[in-house]
Amino acid sequence: MKKGALGASARRHQTANQTPRSGGSMRGLPQRCTIATAIGLALLPGLSLAQQAANEAGARTLDKVEVTGSRIKRTEIEGIDPVQMITAEDLEHQGFANVYDALSNITANTGVFVGEENTNNFNANAQALNLRGFGPGYTLVLLNGRRIPMLPKPAGTVSGNVTNLAMIPTSAVDRVEILTSGASAIYGSDAVAGVVNVILKDKVEGTTLSYRHGDTVHGGGRSERVSVTTGFEFGDTQVTAGLEWDRRWPIQGNQRRWFASPDRSPDPDYRDPTQVMSFWDRESGWDLLDISGRCDPLGYVPAKPGSATGPERYCGDNDFDSYTVRNGRKRLFGFLNATHALGEHELYATALSTRSRADAGMYRYGYAVDYEVVDDMQAAQPNAVAWRHAYRTFRNNEFPGSNQKFKENNDVIIAGIRGAVGRFDYSLNYNYGRYRYRDTVERFNDKAMMGLLFGEEGRDWSLPWAGSRWVRVGAGSLDANLMPNGNIDFFGQLSPEVFRDVMHTSVGDGRSTSQSFTADLSGNLFDLPAGPLAFAAVAEATRDSYRFITDQPTVDGDIYGWSGIRGSGKRNHYAVGTEFSVPLLAAGSGFGQWDAKLAARYDHYDDASDVGGAFTWQAGLSWRPSDWLLLRASHATSFRAPDMHVMFAERSSAYTSGVDYLSCVQQEGLQRGQSWQGCGDDYGTGSIRQYSEGDPGLHEEKGSSDTLGMVAQIGQNHSFTLDWYRIKLEEQVGLIGADAVLRYAAECALGFDAQGLDVDPNSPKCQTMLARVQRGGRNDSVLSVITSPFNTGMYQQNGIDASWSSTLPTDHWGRFSARISYTHILKTLSRYLPEDAVENIRDRQWNSEFRTRSNMTLGWDYKRFSSYLHFNRLGSSPVRWADSYERFRPWMTVNLSLAYRATEQLSFNLAVVNLFDKTPYRHASEKWWPYADITKYNPVGTEYFMTVEYKL
Repeated sequence: MKKGALGASARRHQTANQTPRSGGSMRGLPQRCTIATAIGLALLPGLSLAQQAANEAGARTLDKVEVTGSRIKRTEIEGIDPVQMITAEDLEHQGFANVYDALSNITANTGVFVGEENTNNFNANAQALNLRGFGPGYTLVLLNGRRIPMLPKPAGTVSGNVTNLAMIPTSAVDRVEILTSGASAIYGSDAVAGVVNVILKDKVEGTTLSYRHGDTVHGGGRSERVSVTTGFEFGDTQVTAGLEWDRRWPIQGNQRRWFASPDRSPDPDYRDPTQVMSFWDRESGWDLLDISGRCDPLGYVPAKPGSATGPERYCGDNDFDSYTVRNGRKRLFGFLNATHALGEHELYATALSTRSRADAGMYRYGYAVDYEVVDDMQAAQPNAVAWRHAYRTFRNNEFPGSNQKFKENNDVIIAGIRGAVGRFDYSLNYNYGRYRYRDTVERFNDKAMMGLLFGEEGRDWSLPWAGSRWVRVGAGSLDANLMPNGNIDFFGQLSPEVFRDVMHTSVGDGRSTSQSFTADLSGNLFDLPAGPLAFAAVAEATRDSYRFITDQPTVDGDIYGWSGIRGSGKRNHYAVGTEFSVPLLAAGSGFGQWDAKLAARYDHYDDASDVGGAFTWQAGLSWRPSDWLLLRASHATSFRAPDMHVMFAERSSAYTSGVDYLSCVQQEGLQRGQSWQGCGDDYGTGSIRQYSEGDPGLHEEKGSSDTLGMVAQIGQNHSFTLDWYRIKLEEQVGLIGADAVLRYAAECALGFDAQGLDVDPNSPKCQTMLARVQRGGRNDSVLSVITSPFNTGMYQQNGIDASWSSTLPTDHWGRFSARISYTHILKTLSRYLPEDAVENIRDRQWNSEFRTRSNMTLGWDYKRFSSYLHFNRLGSSPVRWADSYERFRPWMTVNLSLAYRATEQLSFNLAVVNLFDKTPYRHASEKWWPYADITKYNPVGTEYFMTVEYKL
């Protein structure tokens, strides 16, 4: 086996920034690409070393290509950096519906991203990765090796932006390369936990039409997809283009039997219908008043709260139909890849355009108000008669609509020229991306709604009750039971028309852009005794901007039950970098083949932050003691510039949830060492006002990445990889949420933490946390919490990745294949502030990461027929709300893919996702809808897709 034989283990495709070797002709590119593609199609699965010897001659003649993780072109996919690959064929064989579904199931994606399965969050329509659990903003996503604009709406009040993979069409993807270690020395900021490079199809021949129909067995979620991809040549010009349209219907919150209604709760005290109308006496706390007579006319049922024994009743209903666990959406994609040969040079252009419309079903919207009843509003000192709280939610036929609507447009253009100058390859590239985003939702103007209820306006925020808004009203504005009866009967029949004058459309409008100019130069500098010294150099100039503006009344808190954020900023970024591939010893040296990689990069940020300049470097070493074994190691430094919204967020407020741990411990008499897990039952609230704003003084996060591994080919048909990794980040920017602030403040006030360990109330951390919580009112309740970004955190993860690939060709029964991937987190270290001790949080109850992830694909190809089974296993994970430490056992789903090629033009495919209808784990502590952690465990159940494809 010759030099580079190990690297022939994967399919070779020319990337968008491929250049010919010196002295070659650009007219030969289509023919060489066809050869490379033909060889690649023989090497299934994608990273298999199958039939290596049979294709060795072809492998030696392949053009060099640029593989993610390096700018130096080479013929080997396997090198110093661990790279995984998902091809278009893998998407089909593994049964996934789209690119995001496939990427979210790679084993390195150990973290959790909360998106559309929880519509009550800032990214309720986004799809993003969380490699190694660092967070979605720590993975760099590229399109044909170039950056693309981020989702303009941040992930929180003062949080970063993410790359939305929902904007990438499945039919346009040729393959995805995933670098599973840091690569700032090659790509700059964001490449901390890894790099995902989406490569679009090019050099396509002919036209392919495809139609796919999908549905779920439990209802909801039906989907349709139509795509056309075509490629043609005229003269020296080659064009690949495609269109894709897809529509997906929503899955409602009552369309799965395991969370279809309140009686599915594992706790008997939480099985009563959801409270949709209630009336309370607030004079001495919370005393329910009976309104059972108002329930039947509206189709509600009288219900009692939990285990209460009194005669008082509220009105209950099953309101889960208003939620969606998967959004409905419509999308239209278009893409283009074009090249034009000019002798030794080539013009190229790539365009991708996406139009998306979506609808997220949220909680049933409601309105609540606290009011003091006085005998005479005109008196100088009116006498208080009573204190009341009225609450009601509204069905869709009573209210203009509770759903949040999304409109998103994303456009990316990449253009440039590449070719050869002497013995060097060059590329001059300009890319521009623009992302437009808009979300809308209908809500009440709080002051106007009070006027509608009571026939008068006015608020008195100084009344001594905390946590709610209070209005003072005269008894004459109420009925005999002191219920609101101004212009409407609050507990009576209502229609959308009565709310016309009190409605407000809350609008979040965003725009982000990313444009850059890049110059690359690569080639062989000179020959060393062991081979040519290869190098690559890059210079970049980038300008990024973002703006997200929520309408001012929403930001100011004038809109009931809704909040907004605002921020805008821009930055200029300049970088230069270089990389060397140094042959140390040749294969025939007697000591095996030794190669080194050296890379360095300097990034300068011209913005309001304190980043300034950042220098990163990487050094790697590979050793091939024989033609079947590769050993590799690398060390790289990394950095990440603060997200623009974290720096430039305007002061904003939001209603958030949290637990009043201090009141819980004090009022329940909990002693040191007793669990605080149950505090959320009676001391949780969703009406805490959280104030946040950005900090332009933040500086870059700094880290490092280490890998040590091996690649082995065992015989002709088997391969094995094993890599240890350690990724560390210091001075991490973080924003602790309201619940964390309340927990820290409680620990500081009590002098001990939730585990019973001593806490110094006079420490800088405690002084900061205690100052962030404002209490007041009659019961000294939590009024507000202040959160802000900081630059003091540390996060580190150590783990191993392993894979095995095999193929078994037979003379009469076709070809069998198997591929297994496995990731195991060895430890996850975290520190909040510099004076804190470093903790191993891998097994902490609140850590939602999976300790292990693995998958396996088994395939059988026989003549015109193929069948594949894909197994996806999530390791054990903590039960988040359990009173004592427990873990869910591993969770596994199976996908089935069957394909039949009837003719050379016509083919059929059936894919079944979650073949055995695996449902999310439930636990007695999951008392509230959806009675399971659906951010970790997919709640869709079995889903199938039928595809017909015709090639013209």
